[in-house]
Amino acid sequence: FRIILPLALMLLLYVIQSILIHFPSVGETYAKTGFVFFSYLPAKISSLVPISLSEVFVISLVLSLPILIAWMVIRIRRACKKKRGKKCFFNIGSATAWILFSIYFLFMLLHGLNFTRYSLDETLGFGKRNYTVEELQEVYAWVISGLNESRESCTEDKNGVVTYPGGKYAFLSDLSDLYEKSAKNFPMLKGNSARPKPVMVSHYWSYTYIVGLYFPFFAEPNINIDVPFVELMYNACHEMSHLHGYAVENDANLAALIIALSSDCPELRYCGYYESVKLIIKDLVIAYNKDTENLQKFMSRYPAAGGYFRDFADAQKYWLSIDPPEIVEKVSNATNDAYLKANQQKEGVKSYNMPTSIVADFYFIFVKGES
Repeated sequence: FRIILPLALMLLLYVIQSILIHFPSVGETYAKTGFVFFSYLPAKISSLVPISLSEVFVISLVLSLPILIAWMVIRIRRACKKKRGKKCFFNIGSATAWILFSIYFLFMLLHGLNFTRYSLDETLGFGKRNYTVEELQEVYAWVISGLNESRESCTEDKNGVVTYPGGKYAFLSDLSDLYEKSAKNFPMLKGNSARPKPVMVSHYWSYTYIVGLYFPFFAEPNINIDVPFVELMYNACHEMSHLHGYAVENDANLAALIIALSSDCPELRYCGYYESVKLIIKDLVIAYNKDTENLQKFMSRYPAAGGYFRDFADAQKYWLSIDPPEIVEKVSNATNDAYLKANQQKEGVKSYNMPTSIVADFYFIFVKGES
């Protein structure tokens, strides 16, 4: 019973999450109240420390695991010699089961239940209309105009690639304030904030194609600082959005896009337009019915700034230099896919993809003021 009870409670938590996914109003209420309350203290404490507590915890756990296993083996062997092996097994099993339950319970409080809230695009009123080719062309022109305007105001490094005054660490230090400033115009994005942390093993992290990780137990956004800066900005906003209550990956992506596009920081705003270019081109490809010749003719009327192509080339060069063993990529992808599916995200890693027409929805609702 001492083992069965905590396992049964874990199953109950999973069932509750599975039920609440069909009642998003409950999840929405929790995200705005209970989650804000429970994550407040961890977020404040983690912000006091400049290094990643998550990284320290994981590395310490990995290093101490052999010692813990050895201790358990020795204890079991001694118990067996004294003919108390069965009792020892039950004690260790019970302790392990209760520890797992405690971890899962905290996970649900600090992140898991946020998977059950309304989708952000639904809250914003997105996805209610289809757009004509002419309307998408208008959006593309706006994106390129914003891209060029913001890129012109950006700080560059010695290679002419976008950077931030003071570098990546300075950006992460400032991001909490930048995020909250943008969120003032979007009440649904307000919430607890914390300092996003640079991960020291970022280069090795890139070999798993992980660019960021939100660790809910410390309410801590962890950022891969080895990636090109134009991508780091967006990744950091994505992880910060998890802290603001958006657990679903495409919601966090959308929140990051809105925060970036609404920022008065030219580098962060440029990052938003940089991502928007990819999204609006996908919409145009569909609208043009894959008529690439006419699409290219249209796009040639709105050339992007040279700095954009330098940033794009820099990002491509970086990822081409990352050549992990196939097994590493497969394991990383499978692990993330299983985690997302275990949290009611049926599409798994595909849930990172944002719905179509997101940029057009943002433009017509929040830029032009049309409903």
